[in-house]
Amino acid sequence: MAGMKHGTWCHIEIPAIDMDRASRFYGSVFGWKFTHIPEMNYTLYSAGDGEIGGGLMAPHPGVPPMMTNYINVDSIEESVAKIEAAGGKVLQPKFEVPHTGWISIVQDTEGNTFGLWKSMRPPVAAPEPPAKKLAAASTKKPAKKKPAAKKAPVKQTPAKKIGAKKKKGR
Repeated sequence: MAGMKHGTWCHIEIPAIDMDRASRFYGSVFGWKFTHIPEMNYTLYSAGDGEIGGGLMAPHPGVPPMMTNYINVDSIEESVAKIEAAGGKVLQPKFEVPHTGWISIVQDTEGNTFGLWKSMRPPVAAPEPPAKKLAAASTKKPAKKKPAAKKAPVKQTPAKKIGAKKKKGR
């Protein structure tokens, strides 16, 4: 999942009654790519390299269809404790997504619902932003040029005419 840094958006789930129909819709409109996971009745989507992806899933019974945005966290337990201390609520306690990570669904003080995500995989170091690379490059002194090696003078020989024949006997 994109992000992998605490506090960054990392995954967006879209409820879909017909996952094939929803895949065709989002694929044709936005060019997203899909991978169906039959054992979970879930379809992952990718919005492109470096972009936030997510999944299509069956709507929860009795809940109006709405997208669920997930925020990457270092610890579900610590984040839930902070959410509750700040006046938020836990709607769905922590549970495991097999071989992938853990989720909890929470609500903020304004009634907005979002998910917490903790990956089983260790975080990957993010690449250095281009602006920092450019700044670092502009502070470096230019490399000194080596003096050009002296070339030996080229001997010039008179040109011969091609096709000219020597006359014999003169």
